[in-house]
Amino acid sequence: MIRSLSSTPRLAGLAALALSAATLAMPMAQVAPANAAPLNSADEPGSLQAANDKAAQWIAKHEGKVKLAPEDKLVRTASLQGGNGTVAVAYERTHQGLPVVGGDFVVVTGADGAVLNTQVAQTAPVDIASTTPAIAQDRAIEISRGQVDSVENVEPTTLVIWQNGATSRLAYETTVSGQDAGEASRQSVYVDAQDGTVLGAKEHVVDGSGSAAYSGPNPLAFNTTLSGSTYSMRDTAATTLTCADSANNVVFSGPDDSWGNGDATSRETGCVDAFYGAQQMRMMMSTWLGRNGMNGSGGWVPIKVGLNDINAYYDGTQVQIGHNQSGQWIGELDVIAHEFGHGVDDKTPGGISGSGTQEFVGDVFGALTEFYDNQSATYDGPDWTVGEEINLVGQGPIRNMADPGAVGDPVCYTSAIPSTEVHAAAGPGNHWFYLLAMGGTSKCDGTSVTGLGVQQAGKIMYNAMLMKTSGASYLKYRTWTLQAAKNLDSTCAQFNAVKNAWDAVNVPAQTADPTCGTTPPPTGGNILLNPGFESGAASWGGTTGVITTNTGRPARTGSYKAWLGGNGVTSTENLTQTVTIPSTATAASLSYWIRTDTAESGSTVYDTMKVQVIVGGVTTTLRTFSNVGTNSTYTQFSHSLLAYKGQAVTVKFLMNEDSSLQTSFVVDDTAVSVS
Repeated sequence: MIRSLSSTPRLAGLAALALSAATLAMPMAQVAPANAAPLNSADEPGSLQAANDKAAQWIAKHEGKVKLAPEDKLVRTASLQGGNGTVAVAYERTHQGLPVVGGDFVVVTGADGAVLNTQVAQTAPVDIASTTPAIAQDRAIEISRGQVDSVENVEPTTLVIWQNGATSRLAYETTVSGQDAGEASRQSVYVDAQDGTVLGAKEHVVDGSGSAAYSGPNPLAFNTTLSGSTYSMRDTAATTLTCADSANNVVFSGPDDSWGNGDATSRETGCVDAFYGAQQMRMMMSTWLGRNGMNGSGGWVPIKVGLNDINAYYDGTQVQIGHNQSGQWIGELDVIAHEFGHGVDDKTPGGISGSGTQEFVGDVFGALTEFYDNQSATYDGPDWTVGEEINLVGQGPIRNMADPGAVGDPVCYTSAIPSTEVHAAAGPGNHWFYLLAMGGTSKCDGTSVTGLGVQQAGKIMYNAMLMKTSGASYLKYRTWTLQAAKNLDSTCAQFNAVKNAWDAVNVPAQTADPTCGTTPPPTGGNILLNPGFESGAASWGGTTGVITTNTGRPARTGSYKAWLGGNGVTSTENLTQTVTIPSTATAASLSYWIRTDTAESGSTVYDTMKVQVIVGGVTTTLRTFSNVGTNSTYTQFSHSLLAYKGQAVTVKFLMNEDSSLQTSFVVDDTAVSVS
């Protein structure tokens, strides 16, 4: 039921944020420690003030690491307390007065004030020739409206800088709401201000399909508000947390403090389940994670029961609760916590996670809330299924974190996961979290993992979220959770548990991964980093511009592939990566998938691509492909590397093309597999 590109609502004018007590604007060339205090620093705890100071001092000395450009200004958007005395100081930026979409970063400080790590979304400073648009704003709005099937509302348009890694573009940002493919949609659309191209769209509606199950035993106790002689479903401990009838947006109220009738088709009863679940999540976050409310400062968005859809969703302004196929409202404990989990994701640095991770993040908060509430199995007891109490569409639980495959979802991570339907894409992350919390045998590769317990696993996940940036992915969550575990536990025990759990669902090691103690590199499975190229050029050397999403030749899986050749002129291109074959290996092989096509004819070889290994300075060619005998269907090839165990091996793809008539050699899904 979920259709989402998943992102956070953009800041409504970063300049406005710079005027608030909780944020900070600093000229890039003049960053100084004195500028690091918020405009009303007396309102912040001493630990946060110290972290803000340390972060600003660090930035002043390391401008290159956060990719600052001369006309950038920083806006500190949050200072969030993590575990073990850590503080995550989050920033966004403007450039020549324009908000930079994708310009966010996080500085994490430790209990002693030292900077522990940083995470930066962009890979190069903003570099833009002009901030004067070539197309009119009205044209950009028209283009943006075309991104949804029917438009119900258009929010004000803003001129921004669209920063995608190292690429900078001037763009119009317009947020349009309505219906798209039969579902509610609220999208921020980014239109190139020079040529009208749609650069991207960020969906703020993050749907969670779930089934309504009643918590118990009745009567349930939860906070309400008494005003005069009238009670209302407004949490006295969090006054922005309310539950209303979506038909009129009026908060439920009455002359007494007794709510609902036990009938799941009653909207008021639907609010009982949802409101109770949200309050349990609030207490879980306060007690286990040290977080104050959905937004980190006590704030929430309202719950509305009565959505005329077999669905539920969070859109940045509300949580809407729909019904199951039997007309029963679906505010079950793990469903409501899942939706507000999207809200926490939205209100931590980097905004709502993407690349197939957003639903796994929501499911984690659903599981944490169930285990915190700890009802008996008679009601909605703690478990690892999602929406298990009532059939949403007559098929039982919608997801299974202990065994994603039981409901048809993938268990193992592959390069195809980022483009997989977002519910199904939660499978690897859900199984990772289950293994980290409970331990057991991986349903992916059969390895045994020792768990840390639900609460500790939740702390690691939450602290990782405090350092995330825009462009989240499974590969980045591996790095962030490893760093979070290292920050929380100096013994490396939690770090090793996190690593083992990621390995057990085949999320590969990354060059950005921290190390802890004497932790060795991966010694089993696929030891190539970024083997399917889904992280772009990361971990590869050589002519890395050949790693592309250009649709002129398809990827085998995912979006990226390495397209060598295809130039039709004299050229040489190569890709390399070095790995060490363990001395204890009993099997080791290089494998890859390749498709070829050519404009050449005849049986003369003009263009070639050689698959080589370099060991001790000696180059060995394992196979040569050419313009003769091309095959446009991806085919896998494999070569033994066992003879090189105990040695460093450089894998090299080397392409040479002559002066005319192209030949394309497209490589994807590489592996150096060892056991």
